[in-house]
Amino acid sequence: MAVHATRTAEELEAYCARLRGAGLDAPWSRPGPLIPPKPTATQARLWRWRDIEPLLRESPDFLVPHRGAERRVLRLHNPGVPERTVAHSLVLAIQYLLPGEVAPAHRHSPTAIRFMLHGEGAYTTVDGQKCVMKPGDLVVTPGMAWHDHGNEGDEPVIWMDILDWQIVRFLENLTYEPYPDERQTVGRTPGRDIFHPWSETYPALLRRAEQQHDPFDDVLMEYVNPATGGSVRPTVACYLQLLRPGVRTRAHRETSCAVYRAVKGHGATTVDNETFEWGPGDFFVVPPRAAHAHSNAGSEPAVLFSAQDVPILKALGLYRMEPVA
Repeated sequence: MAVHATRTAEELEAYCARLRGAGLDAPWSRPGPLIPPKPTATQARLWRWRDIEPLLRESPDFLVPHRGAERRVLRLHNPGVPERTVAHSLVLAIQYLLPGEVAPAHRHSPTAIRFMLHGEGAYTTVDGQKCVMKPGDLVVTPGMAWHDHGNEGDEPVIWMDILDWQIVRFLENLTYEPYPDERQTVGRTPGRDIFHPWSETYPALLRRAEQQHDPFDDVLMEYVNPATGGSVRPTVACYLQLLRPGVRTRAHRETSCAVYRAVKGHGATTVDNETFEWGPGDFFVVPPRAAHAHSNAGSEPAVLFSAQDVPILKALGLYRMEPVA
């Protein structure tokens, strides 16, 4: 058996310096586990609509009307995430368009999912499919699909955007390309892989509430891409959730991250040891592996919309859910 002499700390440092000079690294030369755990950057956080809306409506004063409309967004900033986004994997921005404004056509590698919040007359055209958006409608813009937005109504319109920008950025595949013209030519009726109207999804949620109840989420319905039978996009899943009056769900942990918006009603969500009381329009985030449970102490149903990074974790074999005793 070969016997190796023990080297001094100074000799080890000199050896590591030679490794660095050769473009190499010896992780065993440092104390700690070979694969150290990394805590999530995403913090549990609540944003109240009563704080957001006045600032959003003030934003046109700082951008010239009818110019730069595609940039008039307010992004939710999680204090734990260095990139000033809502979570480590997702971006949530709120867009505000004045009457007659157009956000010029373009495309980019991140997926964008739009959930209409307020106003009438908004539209998004995706690869020639014009989706007229009413409150509660969901529009999916796949990565590298041409799209433009506009407001053909008489009042400002507001919607929220969810993007997998952080995931695409980490993979170093962020791209952006302007369209030759301000708007696309509208060529066909939007398909169900692109457009999910509230007039269909909400009644479906109410029907499910009469039949199925989950101990962890009460009534949960996922938006589905009919072409694949799976989530709306490979990186992002969207859900509509109903909490019946008097319900408190069981606490559980998931390896995924979830970004919520309260659509209707009031309720509360406990994340680890912190409880967030929310009402219509409020946003909150549940970080990965955080114990969480929802409750509705009121007399009316509460409805939540959420976007979660479940699909990419499932594809990688990393998604887990476990009850909390």
